[in-house]
Amino acid sequence: MHRIVRINYAIRAASFAWTFFVLGIHGAQLGEGETFWIWLAASFLVYPHIVYLVARFSRDSKRTEIICMYVDAALLGAWSGALQFPLWITYAAFFSTTLNAIAIGGIPGGTWSIAAFGFGAAAAMAGLGEGYDAATSDLVTALCFFGSIAYSCAVGWVMYQQNRGLIEARGALHESEARYRLIAENAAELIGLVDESGRWIYASPSLDRVLDRADLEPGADALARVHPDDADRVRIAIVRSAASGKSQEFALRVVDRHGRIRKLKARMHAVAETPARDGSITPALRKVVFVADDVTDVSEEEERLLLAANALEGMTEAIMITSADGTVLTVNRAFTQITGFARDEVLGGPEKEIRNALQPPEFYDDLQLVVQREGYWSGSTWARRKNGAVYREWRSVRAVRDEAGRATHYVSVFYEVGASRSHEEGTLKA
Repeated sequence: MHRIVRINYAIRAASFAWTFFVLGIHGAQLGEGETFWIWLAASFLVYPHIVYLVARFSRDSKRTEIICMYVDAALLGAWSGALQFPLWITYAAFFSTTLNAIAIGGIPGGTWSIAAFGFGAAAAMAGLGEGYDAATSDLVTALCFFGSIAYSCAVGWVMYQQNRGLIEARGALHESEARYRLIAENAAELIGLVDESGRWIYASPSLDRVLDRADLEPGADALARVHPDDADRVRIAIVRSAASGKSQEFALRVVDRHGRIRKLKARMHAVAETPARDGSITPALRKVVFVADDVTDVSEEEERLLLAANALEGMTEAIMITSADGTVLTVNRAFTQITGFARDEVLGGPEKEIRNALQPPEFYDDLQLVVQREGYWSGSTWARRKNGAVYREWRSVRAVRDEAGRATHYVSVFYEVGASRSHEEGTLKA
């Protein structure tokens, strides 16, 4: 039910009850009979509640309520004509119906209300005969006068409340827009709004880091700088998101302002500017918001790390990397082949647990002091595999330091002395 139905019901019920009171006094002064009182009660005590129920349960409550306002005007026009146009009663009826119609429907609404009032008056004259009796008692005149003032105040108060609510809503909307614009224009992510055809509506300043401003102007093709192999896929994603309202995630490549190909990871979802009357959102009203992260440098770093990991795995020397507190972080394949310990057995555990105890404890303490002091130690030691077999190894330990000079990691590289280390096969032979 539209709010106008509730507002008009309260105003109509109160004003029609007042009208019943005023016309009742006027009819009593004229000595009207039983028929007058029946029609008076039906018109001003029963009718307001009937039209409220009709409007409330109609499919379009607002439109029905506006039609009921014109019925109000016709009804009051008929009563004015039936009473032979008493001046103050006719004025109050005409003024109130026209004022309410203009407040809700503007000049066109007021015009329709005047026409309905005239139609009701003409119908009453056609059925009851023509006549004109402008006189009303002082009491009725005063009631009409003060009733018109009260009705004007009621309508004015409703309009004031609505305007104040509208002003507050607009202020809140402006504040919300300012906040979101501040976020969008200062966010590191690439944020944009496009229509269904893939043309720019809005592009955040962060996109200037990737594309020229001319490529971001409203109406420009947002896919003009997308890699040709990705353009069709992105365009389809835009159309699907706009049609279904579901979010889409995808990766794409764009050619930046310097001609370099950059990799983006994007998310998009549809938004609607205006909902339909029934609350649904039609595809034609949809725009698509996308948020993208530039992952070019991340991808290149991942490639470098993958290359380094592959190189680490392919080395014939055993490698073990520990944190500053001695926790084993990673080992390579040669480590497992030489020592016999599986990777899962040593990762996350302390390096002390895999020492072979062929050297006294002070040996490792001295080694640690040398690494701390000089940053590097190397030498030949005896070692024992997991299965108990003893072998001789050459080991080097190097400290990795941060900018402040603190040791953050230790890298141990060792191989079995006397073993054949074939670089071609990448294997160790005892």
